[in-house]
Amino acid sequence: MLKLIFGRLLQGLIVLLLVSALTFTLLASAGGDALTALRNDPLVSEQAIGELRRAYGLDQPLHVRYLRWLGELARGRMGQSFFYQAPVGSIILNRLTNTLLLSAFALLFAWAAALSLGTLAARRAAGSWADQLCSAVILLAASTPRIVLALVALAFAVRTSLFTVGAAPASASGPGLSPARVILPALVLCVPLVALFLAQVREGLGAALREDFVQVARAKGLMESSIIFRHALRAAMNPLITILGYSLGGVMSGSVIVETVLNWPGLGQLSVVAVRNRDVPLLMGVVLVTATAVLVGNLIADVLLRLNDPRLRDDDTAATVKASGAAGSANAG
Repeated sequence: MLKLIFGRLLQGLIVLLLVSALTFTLLASAGGDALTALRNDPLVSEQAIGELRRAYGLDQPLHVRYLRWLGELARGRMGQSFFYQAPVGSIILNRLTNTLLLSAFALLFAWAAALSLGTLAARRAAGSWADQLCSAVILLAASTPRIVLALVALAFAVRTSLFTVGAAPASASGPGLSPARVILPALVLCVPLVALFLAQVREGLGAALREDFVQVARAKGLMESSIIFRHALRAAMNPLITILGYSLGGVMSGSVIVETVLNWPGLGQLSVVAVRNRDVPLLMGVVLVTATAVLVGNLIADVLLRLNDPRLRDDDTAATVKASGAAGSANAG
């Protein structure tokens, strides 16, 4: 297990280095920077803009700026945000907490819906009302864009006044949060995950319930709930664990639309602010944290796979299971 963790950490460092270099290059190729908008201000002279560019090091070549940013990162600093005039690390830390809270609730809601509906359908024959209900839910959840869901949720919140929504404030930390505030964006964010998890639960659990060990457990007189949750579900868990690891990155990337429309002060909303204001240090920090979350999700999936099934201590077998889980994820999506 330690060998696995150290190997994944080394691979993760290489991936993060490549992602940061590619992102920095693409941002520089887009043209302009955080001081470009000052040229539209008649009160700011070109000389003043040039002095600011030299003060912030924006007049340096691309590789010099990247190496300087990388050196600051190695010291635990992500630079200074041009827009908020605050350390990027402190801004991201606050917003990351909010995004992780939103992601946790979205995953919780998605798993609750998938396990309840998937178990119901798996216990009944194909073509039954429960199976057809699951198919309808999967189709509807997978085919509805997040932007449509977010706009419908926004209209519902405005009409009913049950949830707090409003214009996004221009502050580093965002508005104060309450438990009721997370429910609406989490429900919107979890809908595509429901389709993904439900399809896998129905297929995997249904196949496990037809295995011989389940019939033996029933012959011993075990309760059906014990057979499902203690035996069959564990046998069907490997692809679900793989999907869980991949879904963490999907949740964080999909939160951009949800956070922006429903005014949730997380990394998704922060990335929109950074792009709009060409705040390169802030956007680099968001990209780095998001990529790290994807890598951490995959590492957690690897560890949980081996803990759930000792046979997967072999790397080739584990890779096969992860590939099948990824294929199931793509097919369900």
